[in-house]
Amino acid sequence: MDTKGPMTIEDRERIYQNALLLIEGDLYGEAADELARIPGYRDADERRIECEKKKATKHLDDIYEEADKAAANGNVRSQEKAIQLFGTIPGYRDADARIEQAKDAIQAIQRKEQADRAAAIRAAEQREQRRKKRIRRIVGVAIGLVLVAVACLVGRSLYQKYAVPELRYRQGVEQMEAGAYDEAYRTLHGMNYKDSSDLIFRIGKERLKGAEVGATILFGAYPQGHITSGEKDPIEWLVLDRDGSKLMLISKYVLDALPYMRYSFEQEHTPITWETCLLRQWLNSTFLETAFDPGEILMLERTSLKKMDGSFDTMDRAYLLSIQEALHYFPTDEARKCTATQYALEFGAYRSSVGFTSLWWLRTPVYSDAAMVELADEPYATYRVACVGTSGQIIDMGHGILNRGYGVRPVVWIDTESTGELTFKKAK
Repeated sequence: MDTKGPMTIEDRERIYQNALLLIEGDLYGEAADELARIPGYRDADERRIECEKKKATKHLDDIYEEADKAAANGNVRSQEKAIQLFGTIPGYRDADARIEQAKDAIQAIQRKEQADRAAAIRAAEQREQRRKKRIRRIVGVAIGLVLVAVACLVGRSLYQKYAVPELRYRQGVEQMEAGAYDEAYRTLHGMNYKDSSDLIFRIGKERLKGAEVGATILFGAYPQGHITSGEKDPIEWLVLDRDGSKLMLISKYVLDALPYMRYSFEQEHTPITWETCLLRQWLNSTFLETAFDPGEILMLERTSLKKMDGSFDTMDRAYLLSIQEALHYFPTDEARKCTATQYALEFGAYRSSVGFTSLWWLRTPVYSDAAMVELADEPYATYRVACVGTSGQIIDMGHGILNRGYGVRPVVWIDTESTGELTFKKAK
């Protein structure tokens, strides 16, 4: 949604010619976006529909091929990615069977890892037995040398297992007592050592209660680097609103990339609503479980989202902005521009070559105009959902619900005066 004045004929022609160049380069999605900006101009509407048809014909194969590449890698993370991608196209080709194959592959990998660990333990026990026999045979200086060598090896192992976590824990406690809450949060988050989760809960309440609208804060952790790293980093959030002790947050960056809905051969007969969409399910299950520990989840408020697009009211801990909320909290195109994390890019988030910004979903479904009804045999083309473009404009005419290159910016409300009871399991 542009905030500028009406376009001139020259502007429309420029956009039209740019769209033709994109079509020549087989960039049908980008061409359709350009043509959507000039409805009614020349044959822009017909060309837009043609571009979306061409884009749709390769959409499912692209998903399948990417999932197939992920499934070819012999690690759990890649198999999980394959399951997620195949899960967005149930019923297409052998996607359902490939999901089961990926699950079997994960089990096989885990069984191998367990077997390797068991073998390592047996080998360690055998080495220990041999060491004891050697010690009994060796006398004098030789005994001393062996003991020194063994002490070095065992000491290093014990240091890594016990001393490192304890030192890290003490560092976090010292940072907390010194009032360096951001540093303490980074140190303690995800440790699961002693009462670290309890401390995270207390730190979160202390460091967030003074946050003002417009501030950037840390809360929760999510993978943001390369997929293969397996590491999680603290999530940066923008404070959008405040109501007493409660804060409304949106992620500063696009954290992941998913389609709005899963593919279904009965899609054209299924209402497209926020209540029933894949993104709502993912945000309130996988994302919450990945990003927050139990202490942080106690701070999350359930938000009532009122009826729109024919759906029922929902109560969600995590959700997406609507068109109206995006306009209210980000009043300019510039403010809506957003970049994606490396993790999101590797999961397929689109990134513009200009400014390196990404598209991100809103939760407002919109229905196609009369021209789109002609595509009733293409169920994924008859329903669309609003989103924010790479230049920050709100695309209120919407994009296809199966597009998987669109980013996710979760929104949550937290209560900095939460009084939830914590019962954390201490590490032994």
